[in-house]
Amino acid sequence: MLLKNEIKGIKAIGFDVGHTLIKYKNPLNWQGLYRSGLEHAAAAANITLSEDMIFAAEEVLLKYNTRVNYREWETTSDRIFNEIFEKWGIQADLYSVKSGFYSFFKADAEPYPETIDTMKKLKQYGIKIGILTDVAYGMDNEFSLKDISALSDFIDIALTSVDVGYRKPNSAGYLKLLESLKIAPDEMIFIGDEEKDIIGAKKLGIASALINRSEEIKDFGQDHTLRSLSDIFSVLQI
Repeated sequence: MLLKNEIKGIKAIGFDVGHTLIKYKNPLNWQGLYRSGLEHAAAAANITLSEDMIFAAEEVLLKYNTRVNYREWETTSDRIFNEIFEKWGIQADLYSVKSGFYSFFKADAEPYPETIDTMKKLKQYGIKIGILTDVAYGMDNEFSLKDISALSDFIDIALTSVDVGYRKPNSAGYLKLLESLKIAPDEMIFIGDEEKDIIGAKKLGIASALINRSEEIKDFGQDHTLRSLSDIFSVLQI
């Protein structure tokens, strides 16, 4: 078996989460599902919603919707939902509301069929595994990292945009990932499904791989394009 420092100098693989390791049925932009998510959240906290309350909450959520209003700095869930409570003019159980809201959107999350086997094989070759993921609406790690709980045995470090304070393609998260894994930029490949994943990696000289499971041609300047996560072994020549 190859030693880790013999695999093209690569000592670690960094992964995005959503639509890279984990698949979701919900769209990337949750805007069209705000009402259902809010109703789920309200039910969890025994709140009766009026149309005015739904409209007010939707305005707040839209403001923090990064698919509509781009930003690289990260917010927190407490900030968002306390702002909603202020609009509603009520005090409510913050945890119950957040739990109800996020669980609605993440109820269908599951790893792609090849995810676990790919990560298991990487670990067998001594490759470190790091996670860097942007979360929606300041989602707490308790909720956002639940999706990768089945992968925890293979992950050396998992970082979210809430941990870092910034979203991709800002360099802060990549730098923290490198520091946590104790590696140099040229010792890692970062795999993600969006342009921001590739841009962020390339800014620091990290090799980039785009996971593209569709038939659509996507060229974001990535070094490698993968149809399946298992294609990473061809890149590593394992």
